[in-house]
Amino acid sequence: MRIDGKTKVYGIFGWPVEHTASPALHNAAFEHLGINACYVPFPVETVDLEKAVEGIRAAGVCGVNVTVPHKMEILRYLDEVKDSAVRLRAANVVVNRDGVLLGYNTDAEGFRRALEHAGVEAADQDVVVLGAGGAARSVVRAFQKAGVTSIALFNRTREKAVLLAEEFSGFGAPIDVWSFSDPDVDTLFENSMILVNATSLGLRDGDPLPLEGKYIRQKHTLIDLIYEPRETRFLATGRERGALTINGYGMLVFQAMEAFTLWTGEKPPLKVMWDAGLEKL
Repeated sequence: MRIDGKTKVYGIFGWPVEHTASPALHNAAFEHLGINACYVPFPVETVDLEKAVEGIRAAGVCGVNVTVPHKMEILRYLDEVKDSAVRLRAANVVVNRDGVLLGYNTDAEGFRRALEHAGVEAADQDVVVLGAGGAARSVVRAFQKAGVTSIALFNRTREKAVLLAEEFSGFGAPIDVWSFSDPDVDTLFENSMILVNATSLGLRDGDPLPLEGKYIRQKHTLIDLIYEPRETRFLATGRERGALTINGYGMLVFQAMEAFTLWTGEKPPLKVMWDAGLEKL
């Protein structure tokens, strides 16, 4: 990698960001395509987010990814919010166009492409989503666009799940909010084919399962948006029960590819980015 006076700078805002694999993905793509650019992590605390966004303009940073906990808050400081970022009320990509900061969201498309890459056909399927936060919003939107038949939503705080269901009502498959105490919950899991963990449970050792193993069948496809560790307890339980299991690495790569194209206009090489991230992890 060459660094000189013409090097374009990209990066990622988050807190913390020490664990991120994104620099490995993007720097490998820049090098492969011969683009004079670099990608670096920017550890930004919530209290400093507004100043950090102004720093994009002031320092001429060409674009950034945005990760937790800033995806929703950053909308307040952008000049324009585009496309799916409006529907999702969150941005994970900022593009600096001559000092005008544009917010995009590539998470839903990243999830859709990850399903496609893994050979998972979501159309006409009943699916379960665990969680109702920002990640769950992207999954729900992707499933609606993919043409699933129904979405069952579980969340620790029922009120939050109800709000998500109401907000996305009328944009595709119907969304029903469920509780594990509902009398028909066993039948729900018997009829569902795809189960997605969109919570943070599994990031840390000792986290409880987001879903009891008794609900998991061999026919299920289990997807965890967490990519590190590569196999969470949720996925390990599914594997032990014979289910197909997929972690969040594919979503990470494909949302990064979408961001790369927004920044550069270039289509990045999948294998180069995929291998670079795995090497980092």
